[in-house]
Amino acid sequence: MIPDPIHRYLEQHHLPYEHLVHGRAVPAQRLAAAEHVPGDRVAKPVVVSVDGALALAVVSATHRVDLDALRRASGASLVELVPESAFADRFEPCEAGAEPALGFFGLPLFVDASLVHEPWILMRAGTHEDAIRVDTRAWMDSEHARVVPALGAARA
Repeated sequence: MIPDPIHRYLEQHHLPYEHLVHGRAVPAQRLAAAEHVPGDRVAKPVVVSVDGALALAVVSATHRVDLDALRRASGASLVELVPESAFADRFEPCEAGAEPALGFFGLPLFVDASLVHEPWILMRAGTHEDAIRVDTRAWMDSEHARVVPALGAARA
């Protein structure tokens, strides 16, 4: 079940979505498999620090975040991954690691340009059993996400 605050946020921001329910799937690639979609269509938010301020870098499930690309695009001096232990309570009411790529949390969103070209994307909806499918353009407009070329780097 989508946590009520997330559901209300989606409704208040007039972001149309399709709610999908699947068996527990923790890694983003397992979410893709559980929903029978390519990993390129799964939006995976990664918590980063951009000059000391938290942000979400959103890449596909098949990629990792290229911190140098984000540093160049943002003009920041320092961009780092943030360990989960440092932000575990920041994403209430979501399960750890199941936060959706939404502005609900008050963090800027940086999105890999490859995701923008997908007509729709899938993301977690606050639990490891719930996901939402959203129109990519509507999501980008609603969340004021900033596109970053090559933010997602292929996994080695």
